Amino acid sequence: MNRIKELRKERKFTQEKLAQALGISRSLVAMYETDKCDLTKEMLLAFSDFFDVSTDYILGKTDIKKAPSEEDAELTAEEAELLALFRNASPALQDAALRVLEADQKKGSS
Repeated sequence: MNRIKELRKERKFTQEKLAQALGISRSLVAMYETDKCDLTKEMLLAFSDFFDVSTDYILGKTDIKKAPSEEDAELTAEEAELLALFRNASPALQDAALRVLEADQKKGSS
């Protein structure tokens, strides 16, 4: 699936609503989503800023939505992916994941 369409659907936006937010036509959004029109540098940056993701994510060069912050910069790719998944999980799933990891740590230290 096209990343712009994926991000739009995650936010529960219609093409019309996204077009209005970016100041472009709905048909242009549709063309970007179906790869019938190449993204200009300006539009790539606009989508990146609007959805708060990296341009590489929009272009499909990475599955990590955002570059790690300075505090996360020392993470391996696997750690960064795990952190991204954790941050996007529901609070209940985050809590469950923490409990599993804590139980594993206790088991390993006994």
